[in-house]
Amino acid sequence: MRIHVISAALLIAIAVLGAGCTEENQPFPGGDHESVLRDAVSGINNEMESVKASIAEDARVFEETGLTSTAGKEALRQTLLRHPWMESILVISRDGVVVAAVPEDYADLVGRNLTYQVQTQRAVREQVPLMNEVFLTEEGFYGITQSYPIFGPEYLGYVSPAYQPDALIGRVIVPLTNGTPYDIWVTQTDGMVIYSTTPGEIGHNPLSDPDYRSPEHQEVFSRIVAEPSGSVEYAPRDQGREQNVTKEARWDTAGIDGIEWRVVIARDIDVVERR
Repeated sequence: MRIHVISAALLIAIAVLGAGCTEENQPFPGGDHESVLRDAVSGINNEMESVKASIAEDARVFEETGLTSTAGKEALRQTLLRHPWMESILVISRDGVVVAAVPEDYADLVGRNLTYQVQTQRAVREQVPLMNEVFLTEEGFYGITQSYPIFGPEYLGYVSPAYQPDALIGRVIVPLTNGTPYDIWVTQTDGMVIYSTTPGEIGHNPLSDPDYRSPEHQEVFSRIVAEPSGSVEYAPRDQGREQNVTKEARWDTAGIDGIEWRVVIARDIDVVERR
């Protein structure tokens, strides 16, 4: 299972962003939007840090027992039990070769040379905790990898779990948005939507999709990916002539170890309410 870099332009169309930026930097009515956004960002960061803490412990075990130890492999299994939404965990040597893999479904990856992969090259070169952007796995899913270095005392390699981004993000967002009028979506800074409360939007890139090439739409989304935080009002793409509704969006940034994800919360605003 590992991963081939792909360009960000993948699945279906995004409905959250519409075609017309109308006003910028307007506050949300009340404080609910801001508190939900804060909780979303902190929750995503906490999930990332939880994974990092688990694989740091795995790395410690491998440092003490060796890259091919039974104790190390058992540590990986325990990490999968703590994070059952993960797809796999690999241990990769400083030569870029897989030396351990869990679950057993991926045991055939042991011995495979991954030095052709950009993320393997980066992990071996930098020898620090890292997160990677979304890649297409050999099993056919779009995945995130984190890595944590193993030293003993010299650099030996790294531990690297892989998982689908919506599996991690959804654990945070679903409880926050249930029963609310809010949409939340998360995008990489290259424009790829990696999570949305409207699942059909996941994998889409509005910056490159011809359905969203209007200047108004490009202005809105370009701001979101370029600015760490902000707010904007815009018109839904399917809005009728009377234009009685706008959308209001606010965003902030989550991420650790080299990753920045824009977390965007949006809702419909009736013109009467805005008056």
